[in-house]
Parts: sequence; C-alpha cells; structure tokens
Amino acid sequence: MRPDPLELDASCPPDFHPDTHPDPLRRTPIRRIDKDGVLLALTGGSVVDWSGASFQSYEDVNAFLRLWHCDITRHTWARERFRYLYNQAINYLEEHLGLTFRPDIRRPDDVRNAFLGASARGRFVRDRIQYCAVLKLMHVINHLEMQELRSSLPIRELDLLEHANLTILARAEQMRAEGFPLQAFYGNRKTRPSVISKLLQKRENTAATVFDKLRFRIVTQQRDQLIPAVAWLLRNLIPFPAIIPGESHNNLLTRDEVLAATDAMPELGRVLSKGIDSVRAPENRHSGDGYRVINFVAGLPVRVYDLPGLPPATHPALLGEAVPVLVEFQLIDAETDAANEQGESRHERYKARQMETVQQRLGRTVSRRSR
Repeated sequence: MRPDPLELDASCPPDFHPDTHPDPLRRTPIRRIDKDGVLLALTGGSVVDWSGASFQSYEDVNAFLRLWHCDITRHTWARERFRYLYNQAINYLEEHLGLTFRPDIRRPDDVRNAFLGASARGRFVRDRIQYCAVLKLMHVINHLEMQELRSSLPIRELDLLEHANLTILARAEQMRAEGFPLQAFYGNRKTRPSVISKLLQKRENTAATVFDKLRFRIVTQQRDQLIPAVAWLLRNLIPFPAIIPGESHNNLLTRDEVLAATDAMPELGRVLSKGIDSVRAPENRHSGDGYRVINFVAGLPVRVYDLPGLPPATHPALLGEAVPVLVEFQLIDAETDAANEQGESRHERYKARQMETVQQRLGRTVSRRSR
C-alpha cells in the first residue's frame, strides 16, 4: 500500500519552512461541498447513492467543471457538451424509467441550475430528487464517454501516466506556494516487475485490478491537517465523483475525528451512522498490523490533447477532451509516517510478505534465487 523507492520525487525543498506559512485552510474554511467530497474519499462510497449535493453558486459549478477539463466560461464546445450530457440524462430517465419533468427542468435556461436544484434545502423535495437523478446520469454518461475517447485514440498508457504525473506535481507546487503545511508530497510509478508481483499475489490477476500504477503520498506536519489536505486535493485537482467506489481505506483517523472536521453532512448521515470504516476497501493483508494510512483511488481526468502527436479534437462536444487515469493517493501525518517504518510495518517487511505470497501461489518449489 505504500510507494516503492522513489522514481519521481516532489518533496519539499530544503528552504521550505511550513511553520513560517499560515495554513491556507484556516484562512479559508472547508466548504460544505469540500466536506461531502472528503467523506466520499474516506468511506469509498459512490455519488450515485447520494440524495443531495452542496453546490452554492454558479461559480461552484464552474470550478467543478474545470476539474473535468470542461470550462464552460471559456469554450463554446464545453457549453455544448454540458447541455448534451444534460439532454442525454433526461432522455434516459424519460424513456427507460418513465419520469416526467416540468418544462423548466426538462429544458432549463442554464444547465447549472441542476446543480443548484440538487443542492436546495427547502420545500420542493421532488425537484431536488429529480435534479439529483439527472446529475447521476450525467456522471455515468460522462464516464462512459471518457472511456470511449480513451479507446479511440492511439495513446500509450506510459504517456498518460507521465502526463498525469506532471499534472499532479504542478498541483503539489501550487499547494506549497499557497503555504499548506506539508512535510512531503511525492509519487512514483510501479515498475513492470512490481506490477507482475502485485498481480501474482491478487486473486483477481488482471491488469484492471492494479489501481496503484501511479501513486502519490502526501505527508502533513500534523494529524489535524489531513482532512484539510484531502479537501484541498478535491478542490484543486480531483473532482469528487472521480473517486473509485470501494477503493478507499482509512485506519488512521477515528470516526469522531472525521465527524468533528466535517460536521457530519446530513446527506451522508446514513453512511456515517454505520461508521466511517463500514464502507471501505479490504485491508492489504501484507501490511503490518500497526500500519496506518488514508488512501483512495481516483480516475483523474487528464486532458488528452495536451499529449504530443495527437491532432486537435474535431468534435469535443461529443466526447470531451479528457480521459481518466487511475491514481492512488495516500495521506499520512509525519508522526504516523515515522511509526509506520518501525517493526513489522516497515517497507522491507511488507515486500517480504508480498513475495512470500507470490512464491506460494507459484508453487513451493519455486525459490527467488537458484542455489
């Protein structure tokens, strides 16, 4: 679950002194929409199960769409795509589920009203439920079409991973420049032998089940900065619906710590009532009993036409300009990070246990070295 020895490093430079920089998230409180995303990252749930959203303004919606590389404030094609996704969602709900909509919902003057309507707290519960249904369908259709765009272009996975890596490193520099109290922000790619070993020790031995080919670790100075760090990532890099359901893990922060930092948003109360840890990915059986971390996987949208060798998009309104790249994010505070490198939790022991499983699955007579 932890990065192998670094190939790509974005650690804090020697002259960076976090204590001399004010915490940017103390100057700017975590917004309601940030809290929803944080809980999604920690519980491993899905936005398709939500009954409400937390968008407060058109600018909230604009910022959210920019994370998907769909800037409706700058590009005509983005506005056309936004409307296209909305219409596709409405058509599905009418034709396959038999829903009917008021004219102002069926053809709104501004599609962003769907986000605000899904976030409304008031008398018109039916409207909110319908807007939520539309947004869920837009999310699913967008996901399918991002995958379609990926399969239709001659792009090497290596190039996509490198492009995603550079995108994340740029955000790491922004995070530091804003004075966030980081101790480290670094990442690496799994080598081919590491991927093979991972597949051999997993029962689902297909490449699709390796979510951490590109991994980043964020180490904060203090434990209470972990949730603000997740919120920063979801505000500036990762659109929260891109978090992969069922692939989150948190055995570092307690339920009370999470609730205190997020105020237990009402929309996710049902999930929280079962406990923060009740919806999460299975623990890595090769980690030591004392190993503590927060991690989640996201299909990070990457603007594919930034890659060299590709012609400009001909019809971006139909499929967009971004494809998803799976990235694992790990978050930990400095004290816990040091504790994880002691005893059975240290990296060398983790790799040894992993290789023992590989040997067992290949057969007891297999040895790592010829004698």
